[in-house]
This record gives sequence, structure tokens and C-alpha cells, in this order.
Amino acid sequence: MKKLGKILLYAGLDREEFNALKDDALAETRRSLRIYSMFAMFLFIVMALFEMVSNGHFAQNIGIYFAMAAINGFVWLLSRRMLSNHPDLVLPLAYLLVATLYVFALTLTMLHTDLPAVTFIAVLELTPFLFTDRPVYIVLLNIAATAALCVLSWMFKPQDIAIGDEWNGITLCAVSVAAAVFQRRLRFRALSQARRIRYLSETDVLTGTRNRNMFEEMALKYPSMCARTLTCVYADANGLHALNDTKGHKAGDVMLQTIAKALLDHFGSGHVYRVGGDEFVAFALDTPHESVEKDMKRITAALARQGYDLSVGIASGAQDAIDMEALRVAAEKEMYREKERYYRQPDHERRKQ
Repeated sequence: MKKLGKILLYAGLDREEFNALKDDALAETRRSLRIYSMFAMFLFIVMALFEMVSNGHFAQNIGIYFAMAAINGFVWLLSRRMLSNHPDLVLPLAYLLVATLYVFALTLTMLHTDLPAVTFIAVLELTPFLFTDRPVYIVLLNIAATAALCVLSWMFKPQDIAIGDEWNGITLCAVSVAAAVFQRRLRFRALSQARRIRYLSETDVLTGTRNRNMFEEMALKYPSMCARTLTCVYADANGLHALNDTKGHKAGDVMLQTIAKALLDHFGSGHVYRVGGDEFVAFALDTPHESVEKDMKRITAALARQGYDLSVGIASGAQDAIDMEALRVAAEKEMYREKERYYRQPDHERRKQ
């Protein structure tokens, strides 16, 4: 039961891993909504127009088809414009759309009580692929919709057709439930693997900071991310090579991890980069230069108490006149001046590499 609960609630993943994938799942659901709603809108319009030019048995469906086309067109517009800024609305809209599809299918079934519920069966098989969420929700929704079909068929349809609807509905509901669970397990595993690959491509695994590739990619985006000023902090770990030689690379790794954690705790995981073996770059948005200097003095003092020395260079620029390369170079030059002062001290000279 515990394993089944894990599959239904978290698609077979650990709870923490599942929760970490929520944003990716929402983005995928938004894409599915956009594609499906656009396709469905045109399909319902074509179906309505086809019935308008025919005098067939199903002419009474025209209004329903146009209503469904309007609903899907509305969902398509929302998925293109509004949902990118309001991700919390993605899943409610997805479930509302699925519920609307079931209402549509049940309505057709009741309009044509002399015919099998073919449209409902098609919707039942389609819904597992419309969005990415906990399997338990779509399982419960499918069971509830199938129960509604069975009750309505039993109440309003001839016995032979009602028995067929009930048998087909229950059988294909079981297939749909299995498909929903299996499909979501596959999707969340794929999302987890993609997230892992993305993490490895963007992150320095040793320190947990962003890596040099991400620094190069993000550097030119920072001017548009701040409103007033941008401050670049260039930091270099003093004595790393000597520490590696005397105490081993494990001790050097601990040094880098300790420095990285101090920077990450202050600047945040999105603004700290390891750009070299012992060099880090961090950015502070809309923070006074003096405040950054004060904070870095506090950080370097805390690191010194742990036995680690850090040379720091700081440079700031106004948002409307930021040259990212010049800003980085200015901070780096100041860091090297600080590093030279550090190694001019007699007890540090022998550690200079």
C-alpha cells in the first residue's frame, strides 16, 4: 500500500524530488494546454460547420460544438498570455478544461440516448495525456466521470445500450487509469532526468554555485535585472594551492565549499559563480556599494576565523550605463591589488603561487 500511495501521490518519486519538479510540470502542462486547446478549437469549429451544411441526425449538436470551440479558444488565449505570469492558475485551468470535456461528452450522450457513448470513451482515453500532475487526481476524476456515465445511461438509455455503455466505460476507465499512472511516472522521470542534466550543465558540482558557462550566459542579462545599480564582487581564495600541497585536495575542497556557502548564503544561489579554480564572482542588485563592502568585510572576517583568507574586489555601476566587461575587469583588478597586499605580508609570501 505504501508503494501504491507513493505512485499515486508522487508518480513513484520521493516527495522532495516530486516537489522540486512542480515548476517544470507546470511549464509542460501550460505547453500541453496551448497545443491541445488550439487544436480542439479548430476541430470543434470544423465539426459545427460540417453540421451546418448537412441536415443529418446530429444537427442539434451545432450549439454545443460552437460553445466548446469558444471555451477552448479562451483557454488558448489564457495559455499564451496570462498563464506565464500566473503559474498558479495552470492546473486549475487544466482540470476545468478536462471537466468541461466530460460535461460535453455526457451532454452528447444524453442528447442521443439511442446511441452508444462513443464521444465519452474518446475523452476518457484522451485525458491522461493533457497535463502533468499527481496521478491520483486524474484517477479520481476519471472514476467520477465514469460513474456519472453509468448512472445516466442506466436512468435514461435503453437497457441494451446502457449495459454496453457501462461495460465499455468501466473497462476503458481501468485502461485510462493505468495509462494515467504509467504516463505520469514516465513524464516525471523524464523531468527529473532533464532537471539533473540541466543542473550538471549549469552548476559547479563541488561548490553548488553556478559555473563558468552560466556566468558567460547570464552576464549580459544583469543590466536588465536591476533597477538602479549593479555591484560585481570578485573573490579569490588565498593559499588554496599551498593547502592542497600540505593537507591534500580534500582540505582544499572544504575550503572552496566553505567560501562558496558564505557567498551563497548572502547573495543567493542565482547570483554566485565559480569562474576559476579558486575564483568566484557574485552580483548584488540595487544594493549600495558601501553596504556590499560592509557585508564582504563581515564575510571575510567570518571566514578568517575559520582559517580561510579571501581577497575581494568590488565594483559598481549605474543601471543605465553598465558595461559588464568593464565592471568585471574593475572588480578583478581590485581583487588582484588586494591579493598582492596579502602576499606582501612576510608570513604569507611563502604561500604565494
